[in-house]
Amino acid sequence: MNENIIKFENGVIKYQDYTILNNINIEIKEGDFVYIIGEVGSGKTSLLKTIYAELPLQYGEAMVSNISLKKLKKSKFYLLRRKCGIVFQDFKLLNDRNVYSNLEFVLRATGWKNKKAIKERISTVLKKVEMEGYENKIPFQLSGGEQQRIVLARALLNSPSIIIADEPTGNIDPKNSYKLIELIKDINLTGKTVVIATHQYSLIEKFPGRVLECKNKTIKEISIDKVINQNSNIEDNSEIIISSEVKETDNSERLDTNESKMLDTDKLSDTDACKIVNEAKNILQQSKESHIIKDKSRESKMEDNTSISLDENEDFPTEFS
Repeated sequence: MNENIIKFENGVIKYQDYTILNNINIEIKEGDFVYIIGEVGSGKTSLLKTIYAELPLQYGEAMVSNISLKKLKKSKFYLLRRKCGIVFQDFKLLNDRNVYSNLEFVLRATGWKNKKAIKERISTVLKKVEMEGYENKIPFQLSGGEQQRIVLARALLNSPSIIIADEPTGNIDPKNSYKLIELIKDINLTGKTVVIATHQYSLIEKFPGRVLECKNKTIKEISIDKVINQNSNIEDNSEIIISSEVKETDNSERLDTNESKMLDTDKLSDTDACKIVNEAKNILQQSKESHIIKDKSRESKMEDNTSISLDENEDFPTEFS
């Protein structure tokens, strides 16, 4: 039976006086493939940052790869971070050097000195993410999907036991999103633990795993079926809103046409003028009804997906999403 590689007991994560997540009790085992979901501001990124000691754990206990977060001194953070490969949404590649130099920089910064060993390791990780032959490319010469695969290669350099990905598909198109998660899933099958924060629920349906939801300042495990249903509701509401907006645009165009006709009423018979007025009344009524549908669908969406309530006047740091 696999051992716990990440474990929180009664954990509390705060930013200044604001509690981001409370009563965190989770267990992630070696080799698990875990998604963290939740609305913006619900604490997904904060949880990930706490796992690799970017944010402090205020209260409770947490163990990550047999290291206690409460007892870990700042001077020893590197010991934990060598066990965690981080995949950032915004890449964080060095744009003044090529792919090879980006990866070499990380290896040398973590103690690698032998040129042959460095070259072999870079070749190995690039092959794993299907980016062989891109060593001499500058990051801006690559697509978003290609850059994110280089970021994944960078995360694998020191053979970490945990891969942590914070919204890794946020800046790439759907096709490349699926390709990236497929690569991460393959890496997971080699025994590595993977924790991904995402809002792209279709990934969860295509590449199933455990799901932890951040909601109302807490985190708990939910079923994949529940996630799929939530995604279906969001898509249905979006279709209603788009349909009503298209209908409203069509109505506006029809009103514009009738307006131009009504400006030239001297050329119209009384019967034709009455027809135009009645049609305009019908269009206005349809437009009113479409607004009602839109408002109701938006209210329904808010009720179904609200996960955190903040005072309207309270500033909340975007980096703790």
